[in-house]
Order: sequence, then structure tokens, then C-alpha cells
Amino acid sequence: MVANSAISPSPTVPPHLPSPARRRVALALLTACVFVVGTAEWVMVGLLPGLSADLHQPIPVVGSLVTWYALVVTVAGPLVTVLMLRVPRRTALLSLVAVFVASNVVAAVAGGFATLVAARVVTALTHSTSFAVAVVIAVSMSPATSRGRAIAVVSTGWNLATVLGAPLGTWVGDHFGWRTTFWGISVLSALALAGIATLIPPSTSDAPSGVRAEVRALLDRRVAGVLAVAVVSFAGFYTLYTYIAPLLGDVSGFSASVVATLLVVFGVGALVGNAVGGRLADSAPWPSLCAALAGLAAVLGVFAFTVHVQWASAVTMFVLGAVLSAVPPLLQDRALAAAPAAPTLVTAVAASAINLGIAGGSKLGGAALDAGSSLADLTWIGALVALLSVPLAAYTASRRATPTTSEA
Repeated sequence: MVANSAISPSPTVPPHLPSPARRRVALALLTACVFVVGTAEWVMVGLLPGLSADLHQPIPVVGSLVTWYALVVTVAGPLVTVLMLRVPRRTALLSLVAVFVASNVVAAVAGGFATLVAARVVTALTHSTSFAVAVVIAVSMSPATSRGRAIAVVSTGWNLATVLGAPLGTWVGDHFGWRTTFWGISVLSALALAGIATLIPPSTSDAPSGVRAEVRALLDRRVAGVLAVAVVSFAGFYTLYTYIAPLLGDVSGFSASVVATLLVVFGVGALVGNAVGGRLADSAPWPSLCAALAGLAAVLGVFAFTVHVQWASAVTMFVLGAVLSAVPPLLQDRALAAAPAAPTLVTAVAASAINLGIAGGSKLGGAALDAGSSLADLTWIGALVALLSVPLAAYTASRRATPTTSEA
């Protein structure tokens, strides 16, 4: 099986690569696209009270918008990606962003809850595939020696959505109504669409992928290993992080406003960790991934002690954000390396694996609390789960690639 040239391990720069200046502009546009998509997901939590009051629905019912969105992303994301594999990547991204714009406009004018649910489901259908295509386009435009950094740059959009997009969207919703937030998302995504159409021209790397080739490439044993690492590591983290606000409030003793500030501190750490993870992916990916996973488990474990001291809790939040966010670019790089003939599909599947870990961790944390564990107990429970990902990653690194594929 021939590896896709877009992520070829060859150190030579392919002739289709754009100039550094054009590449920076393209990466900025792709990052902006991911930022808007991420904001559309995370902002919903902050809009729930306004939606509940305006649509006359109880909070748990409105909260189902978050649940359904995550389920659609996890289950339907890879399926949508398979359907888009025959479409040139730039065309696929333009189509997905166009649908994203339209669905958010529908959400902004929704006359009832059912219409809003339908709009959110359509938005969720674009989520994983738009991210996957954006990552693959970014990689295809970068030298092989900068693949990890390209992934990290585009992934910064997720972190910026958490640190900037969601809080800003919540503020807009609180002051001008939730519909204004959706209008803002629609306008920003339309601008991203225009930028991609204008400034990212079709190239020799924009050929569609073969469906059979991409699906077969997923059978590599290392792909399964990387996906398992993604599920277990994020399950460990979200066992705690799902309940981070009550933990910081009830155990650490912070006020609600300070908790919000600490979440921003976490986000700043995430921006740092994402950049570091991207650079490490280009130099020593497997050792760095194992080290980051071990660090994640260690910081979660240390949190069991620092959570009782306010200044130490603040420091731990920054370090936790940095360590956690170093993991995704390393995971994505190893997934791409394990399945070079399936760049788009493996990226989408890896994103779904992370979402599956998030769902599993949230469920585990809730089950632990229901069983009588305290909020502080979630720190070491999450640490133990995250620790399982370290030997899993080490074992995956030691495995040979399936003969039908090649690893970068």
C-alpha cells in the first residue's frame, strides 16, 4: 500500500508546498476554522440558562443539547468522514464549513426547541470531519519535519475556543441573548469560509482519498493502540475535570468568579502545552507521548494534595492544562504515522476516540460520586485510570507496523 504523499515521511520538501508566508496565512485560517467549530461546541454550556428561560424548557432538557452533540460527534464523525473521502480536501472543507454556517443561522432563528435540536445535530455532523480535513490540509502544506507543529497550530483553535471563544460567547449571550451568540458564530464561520476559498488554493495535494485505501489503513495494529491510548488517557482526565468547578469551589474554597479565572489559567497552560507537544512530536514522538501521559497521571495524583491549598491549586491548574494539552498533538501525530494512507479518516477516528474517553471519564466520575466517593477522591481515581495509558503507549510503540502500511 502506498502512503499518501501529503504526509510522506520523506525529509525533502515536496514541490507543491507553498511559500512560508502563504503557509502561515493558511494555517491561521485553518486554526480560525477550528476555533469557530470548537466555540460552537463549548459555548452551549454557558447558554443553557438563557435557552431554558426563553424556550420554556427545564435545564436538564436543554442540557440534552450538549449530550446529543457529543454523541453525534463520536458516532457520526467517522461516518461523515468516510462519505467525504472521495471529495477533494479543500472542497470538502468548504462544503462542511458552509453547512456549519447554515446550521448556526438556523439555530439563531429557531422558533422552538425541536428546531434548535435539529440545527445542533447538523452542526455536530460537521465537527470531526472539518477538524480532520483542516489538520490534513495543514500537514500537506508543511514539510515532513514540521508535521507535529502544523498539527499543534491547528489544534490551538480548540484551546482558544475554550479560553476565549466560549467565555466571550457566554458573555454575549448573557448581555444580548443567546441568538446573538449564534449569529456571531455564523458571521465568524462565514468569514473563515471566505478566507479558505480565497487564500487556500487547490494544490496537487488536494486530491481525494481512496475510501478502500483509508479504511484498510485503519487496520494497522498501531492505530488501534493509539486509539486505545486516547480513550484511556482522556477518560482518566475527565473523571476529574468534569467536576472541576465543584471541586475548586467546595474543596479548595474558591468563589465562583475565581473558579472561572482558574479555568482561564488552565486554558493558558493548555496553549503552552499544545505548542510544546507539537514540537516534541517532530523530534521524539513516542518517548514524548509516554512522558506526557506519565506526567498527566502524576499531576492528577498530586492534585489530591494541592487541592486543599489555594495557591497550590492554582499552580496545579496551569500545569494540568499544559500537560494534558501536550497529549493531543502527539496522539494525532502517532495516528497519522501509523496510518499514512488514511490521514483524514484516522484523524477523525482519533477525535472520536478522545470524545469517547471524555464521555467515559464523565460517567466514571459520576458513578464514583454516586458510590460515595468525595470530590477530592476523583483526583486519584483519574490518576489511576490515566496511568494505565502509559504501558499501553509503550506497548504500542514497541509493536511493528502492519506490513501493508508504513510509519513515519
